[in-house]
Amino acid sequence: MISVIIPIYNVEAYIEDCLKSVASQTCLKQGVKVECILVDDCGTDNSISIAEAIIDRINENEDKNENLTFKLLHHDHNRGLSAARNTGMEVAQGEYVFFLDSDDKITPDCLEKLYAKALDTDADVTFGSYETFGCESKQYITNGAPYVTAWNKLCKRTFLQKNNIQFIEGLVHEDCPWSFEIECKGAKFAFVPDITYLYLVREGSLQTGKDFNKHYEAYMQILQEYARIIAETGNAQKYLHWFEKQKALYFGMTVSNGTSAQCREMYRLIRALNPKLYQNKADWHYYVPSCLGIRMYKKFYKYHLC
Repeated sequence: MISVIIPIYNVEAYIEDCLKSVASQTCLKQGVKVECILVDDCGTDNSISIAEAIIDRINENEDKNENLTFKLLHHDHNRGLSAARNTGMEVAQGEYVFFLDSDDKITPDCLEKLYAKALDTDADVTFGSYETFGCESKQYITNGAPYVTAWNKLCKRTFLQKNNIQFIEGLVHEDCPWSFEIECKGAKFAFVPDITYLYLVREGSLQTGKDFNKHYEAYMQILQEYARIIAETGNAQKYLHWFEKQKALYFGMTVSNGTSAQCREMYRLIRALNPKLYQNKADWHYYVPSCLGIRMYKKFYKYHLC
């Protein structure tokens, strides 16, 4: 069985398409059981009532597939995306779990392809390529390199439980340390090159935002989480690549370059956490004062996304 976990918060315009994409999975006709776990995170719109109506329609349809079941869980107050995902994990019964954001969709053969690959390779984490829609339309074919999102990854539930891997509540960009911890704790990965996930990019979202301060605060917290994970696993060789890639994602398109104090503190922490930094000549931006370094970094940030 596969457990699909969907946190719900103020997505009344998108939740119908999201749930319909789960109900239309081809693996259901092949006998694969899917439990769809919805977590109500106490939004202020009609998302939950819309979701309940859709579930009722699906359950009352004479063509309903008995392999699909729904669970609706409720928080008593808004706790955020991380907590909602953790709540879903607490009740999940599937051999595999799949995180789906409630404003996104999955392709009809998403679970079929990921599940088949997972069984064939015995992978702990199986992931596919994805496509964005909304204010950005682009295909992302990753060539087998794991990306830092939680969505579009079919994960062995026992691997996550055995390694006590959870989402950190209250953290922006919570996917980053979660994905980093999975890698550091030795997950076996498998890749499906096909598009399996449709990710909505909304205008003004954090992902498309240009506010340096928001990204700075999140990044500094995540650096500390990376340091904690490395201390637990001793897997420091992955560290430089991850925080460099995250810095490029966070600051590449921001309007501001940040204050001098922010740049100094950021580079001070990075250097402290990775004392071997200067052994890599590619990290040229660390050889100059931090304020100049971040400007150079932003000019060439796409290089660090590779």
